[in-house]
Amino acid sequence: MQIDTDLTGLFGITLAIVALLVRLPRVRNLPLRQKAALLAGAIIVVSIPVGGLSLAEFVRGITGDLSVFTLVLLAVSLARSLGGYALVGEMSRRAVLQAILLVAVLFYPLVLGIGMFDPYRLGYGNLWFMMALLGAAIWASLRSSALLALGLALAVAAWNAGWYESTNLWDYLIDPWLAIYAFASQVKYWLARLKVRKHA
Repeated sequence: MQIDTDLTGLFGITLAIVALLVRLPRVRNLPLRQKAALLAGAIIVVSIPVGGLSLAEFVRGITGDLSVFTLVLLAVSLARSLGGYALVGEMSRRAVLQAILLVAVLFYPLVLGIGMFDPYRLGYGNLWFMMALLGAAIWASLRSSALLALGLALAVAAWNAGWYESTNLWDYLIDPWLAIYAFASQVKYWLARLKVRKHA
């Protein structure tokens, strides 16, 4: 079955817009039914073409397709915002963001040409890279980090199915926006801990 890569890419952008919208204080404080109606309306609005492009298509043109890991984290955040129930613990979520930040710090400088090794080439189906991801998923499962294991499994499955236009697995695992978010989240965490130590 041929997957419409445009639709899947637009789905990711729409999910991001909705997840960000629901985090706004005014929206967050609405009753669940009103919140759901507002989000349904937002999905329709961002999907309506204006001048040949919908808002979702315009944003996608700027950001590109979001990685599967980004979509997993957005879905977790949206579920928490809508239902008030955290699907994963804060420690597990933070561990995933720290792992993403570590990968980003190692990955992006090398991709940009610092050094002789380009890890991006591994994403075209390198057996050792796939084995390393399998090992990471098993390790995450044993460490009870279901979010990390799920993200890895979904990213590999989506890549295998040709979910996006890209044929490189790295584009399913990480994107610059996710790296920036992981960095900002870690800085916020460090500042909060520093504030607690100062007041201790």
